[in-house]
Amino acid sequence: MTRRLRKTTLEDIARHAGVGMATVDRVLNERGGVSQQTTRRVLEAAKTLGTKRILPTEIKRRLLIEAVFARNHSAYYERLNEALQTVAEVIGLPVTVYRTHIDVDKPDKLSAHLSTVAGSRDGIILFANDLPQTAQVVQQLADKTTIVTISTDITDSGRHSYVGINNENAGQAAAKISEAICRKGGRVLAVTPETGVRAPLERLVGFTRFFEERDAEDRLLVFTPPSNMPVALSQLIQLLTDEDDIRVLYSPFNDAFAERVIEAGMQEQVIRSLAKITHDLSPHA
Repeated sequence: MTRRLRKTTLEDIARHAGVGMATVDRVLNERGGVSQQTTRRVLEAAKTLGTKRILPTEIKRRLLIEAVFARNHSAYYERLNEALQTVAEVIGLPVTVYRTHIDVDKPDKLSAHLSTVAGSRDGIILFANDLPQTAQVVQQLADKTTIVTISTDITDSGRHSYVGINNENAGQAAAKISEAICRKGGRVLAVTPETGVRAPLERLVGFTRFFEERDAEDRLLVFTPPSNMPVALSQLIQLLTDEDDIRVLYSPFNDAFAERVIEAGMQEQVIRSLAKITHDLSPHA
């Protein structure tokens, strides 16, 4: 009688390669998240044991991704930049991410750069303001490469995907917390974000709509800070001093001004006494 050979199992391959079964599963089913060195070891073990299945190729073409930053600097900006530096380690695929920083007030330069790199990149990650000019160039380049907007979407751009939260819902959630804090009295002060930045503007829309739907607009004040930060901070402190029933300070984005306000709260009682609600908090804040 001919003896049938035992089928090689994932456990056999894992033992031979010196890795866990989950790692073997990720390699053989190409789920990613495994280093090239470990992938090579698992595939060699599978070949040595005579695994009767089609094995994935070890060598993959390196992906070239362009990440373009065209926004004002903020804590979130820095964290996103740092995250993209390590993305290759996280996904376990051969990928090179080129990070390009363009001044927020130079949309022509942004358009020119996107046009230049689109033909030589497998994809573009775009962190930029929602401007008609940017939407137009993205629409023109969408057939050349995959374009993904992150954090702030770009209206009518034809981008392939948007990565981010539902900002209006986030604003409404913040408003609900604010309203609960003021249930026994007091008002809420919301700080308006810079124009052209869609995400925080959408959050502010959701935030104000919460109060409008409850006929409680009189419990909400809105402060638009001037571009000069020391002047803006001085005006905010004066407003809080004059309107002493404010209990909550809301900022739809953790920008440089929001960080400065939080720092000022170390010395200014009118700021320190408030509940502060914002999005995209940094470890520093």
